[in-house]
Amino acid sequence: MPSNFWRSPSALFICFFLIVAVRFNRNDLLVKRSLGDAAFYIGNVQFLRGEHVEFYLQAPFNERLLVTLAASQLPFDPMTSINIINVIFLLAAIWFLYKLLEHFGLDDRLVWAGLYLFVISFPTFYYGTIGYVDSGVLLMIFAGTYAIYKENHWLFLLAVVLGTIAKEGIVLLIPVAVAYGFTQKDNRWYYSAAAGLLLYLVAWGLVKKYIPNGHGNTPVLFWQPITWRIVDNFTRSHAYLSSILSFGIPGVLCCYYLYKYGGTIKTAWKEELPLWIGTVGGYLLWFYTLFSAHTDGRFFWVAYCFPIVLSLLWWRRFGKPHYR
Repeated sequence: MPSNFWRSPSALFICFFLIVAVRFNRNDLLVKRSLGDAAFYIGNVQFLRGEHVEFYLQAPFNERLLVTLAASQLPFDPMTSINIINVIFLLAAIWFLYKLLEHFGLDDRLVWAGLYLFVISFPTFYYGTIGYVDSGVLLMIFAGTYAIYKENHWLFLLAVVLGTIAKEGIVLLIPVAVAYGFTQKDNRWYYSAAAGLLLYLVAWGLVKKYIPNGHGNTPVLFWQPITWRIVDNFTRSHAYLSSILSFGIPGVLCCYYLYKYGGTIKTAWKEELPLWIGTVGGYLLWFYTLFSAHTDGRFFWVAYCFPIVLSLLWWRRFGKPHYR
């Protein structure tokens, strides 16, 4: 096999499709689990198609419309349609990650390493095609980050709006844009961040108002700390295992370079501040879920572009990891 085979789109796509195929449509060959949240998203697709809804429409799941709205246009059963859209969105996210890595002038070897860090990862395998809708917000975070570094304000705002109807985690893009404006001394990004936050609130409010939530006219707010959720998260082995595996190689690489070269890294913090904000913000989002939501590795995954880029920038600066 040629040495450059692994640095080709064909090899990357083969790896990607082999990985996401294993659990496509929640295949229980390796892991036997209930439908979980996927049941709500199946119900969303049925509702949007005007079909009989087999599963309960319940907030916040029914408010995550981007993937299910796209899936409702396909001629397949709801689960298959959701996962076809997941595959398409993940492929688009890979393209934005490639363009983002290329923007930083990383050599070809490191660019391909970054793409494989995303493709050959536990969350891509475990969560990518099981009827969940995280691919939507993941794509918009990747696209929005690319838009920030390419100074494309309209693409950034589009990513925020579409991300808002994908999943709540899109709010992570707002502080990243502010950090970029600070590092570049560009006030326009403060205005774009403020506009993005306003659009986020408007889109979120409209969805809350007009999408049936299964609770009648009672307002439903999630992400509030609650005792039973804390107990559940701290006593569930899956929460620990999926989080550790999803923290993954990008997280380990960041920890390694911080441990070995922390002093040098801190002196250059300003130029990498947006990536720091994205990485830490994603990790803080995961931490907050311990008290307010069902904790698993997806909260690391949707922000993967930040630790991947950051760790590879440090790889270029300090050399590959070693244990001496």
